[in-house]
Amino acid sequence: MEYHFDINSDAEKFEPYYLKCICAGRAHEGLRANWQKQLRTVQNEIGFEYIRFHGIFNDEMAIYSEDENGNPKFFWRYFDELFDFLKEVKLKPIFELSFMPEAIATNPHTLFWWKGNACPPTDYDRWAQLIKATVIHCIERYGIDDVLEWKWEVWNEPNLDSFWTGTQEEYFRLYQVTVKAIKSVDKRFAVGGPSSSGADFRDGLNYLRAFIDFCSAEKLPLDFVSAHPYPTYWPLDTAGNEQMGYMSKNCNMEHLDLIRDIIDHSPYPNAQIHLTEYNTSPSPRDLIHDTLFPASFLLYNLTQNIGKVDSLGFWTFTDIFEENGPGESQFHGGFGLMNVLGIRKPSYFAYKFLADMGSDLVYRDENCFVTKKDGKLHILFWNYCYYTDVFAKGDRSSLSLHNRDDVFENKELVFTVHIENVKAIKAYKLGRDNGSALHNWLRMGAPENPTQEQILELISKSVPSEIKFTNHFKLDSNEVVYIIAE
Repeated sequence: MEYHFDINSDAEKFEPYYLKCICAGRAHEGLRANWQKQLRTVQNEIGFEYIRFHGIFNDEMAIYSEDENGNPKFFWRYFDELFDFLKEVKLKPIFELSFMPEAIATNPHTLFWWKGNACPPTDYDRWAQLIKATVIHCIERYGIDDVLEWKWEVWNEPNLDSFWTGTQEEYFRLYQVTVKAIKSVDKRFAVGGPSSSGADFRDGLNYLRAFIDFCSAEKLPLDFVSAHPYPTYWPLDTAGNEQMGYMSKNCNMEHLDLIRDIIDHSPYPNAQIHLTEYNTSPSPRDLIHDTLFPASFLLYNLTQNIGKVDSLGFWTFTDIFEENGPGESQFHGGFGLMNVLGIRKPSYFAYKFLADMGSDLVYRDENCFVTKKDGKLHILFWNYCYYTDVFAKGDRSSLSLHNRDDVFENKELVFTVHIENVKAIKAYKLGRDNGSALHNWLRMGAPENPTQEQILELISKSVPSEIKFTNHFKLDSNEVVYIIAE
């Protein structure tokens, strides 16, 4: 593959939608020092605009309770501690309104290790009081100007039985009650949903279509729509070792085109599109998450889908994530850009490279992305190798904690690159021997209880290597090269 670039090339502005939103597991995890330390690092080195997480109304946050006479009581201390920190690191919430406080839950059904209640409310008026009180408290503490920039998302994945035990009609009523409660405080607030997901994203879109039809029929505001375009055929494989089939290499582009078309031809053509969860799979125990693959997966998909949606939120920034309890291994296949120790994974550097590149596009194709920033050319190359056919169809027998490379297509790409009118070039490589945290950990002997010295060594080594630039180079499967020319 041969490329010719000139540092004097023209560039065209684009919106880096992939830096709009980052995600986290649940609100209560955000009260921990190590969670906050990692998020501060993410913001300092990458810098997202919004954050989205579950469980703000879980009983562990203690926001809602009732006195002996059944009157609502509100407690904001933990809420304020978390949101004060988010403001400090310059993050605004896509405020997922979930899950149901026990005091107004219709039954005790819960999900996850931390017991989120997925039931409809016993009293929709009490739910409306909770929503309205939350909005008013936010305005009083953070000011109307700040809160007007927040987005309010009603629930999470109500089309999945595990996340919503009510009917579709009951979710639609929840949205109706919620949007009216929020807009009663200020009509300018941005409210949306349904945050749908599904075993096949097209099923989730059918739910979205029905939701839009309901909002239109009831003349309800719909400022944004949200959905979760995971590229798998099953919505959740919590253990990471069951059958989990993967869609095609280009399914994300197909899904974003579908949702764009739905909104463009709906009664809400000006509604924003916020895809509030996204990763290589929806499993918190998918060993793929720690490999090089997510880096090339992200670079390929994020650069190819510019202009289609308003945000695509990566789920999640950290492996401090406890839907199934704490991960047993240091590299247990958690969702995070960083593992529980704060060691940056390859997916982290996909975002860091893109953040460093700015928003002036020179060129892109399926293996290359070029921008111009501060008079310099920033060039990314990657070798995006998808899963083998056997693995993609659900056979995970070749995947293990200590062997994760055999499930990908094994092909080498050779690049020839010419850059005109440059004075200096720096190049960095991300590969198995160039900053992959998983491979560094394996070479260390895969310690499950590393010493402080080992942790510091892993952190320092798990960064892309600066390499000598040559016009002719090769990349093995899922490796990345980042070039800065001035």
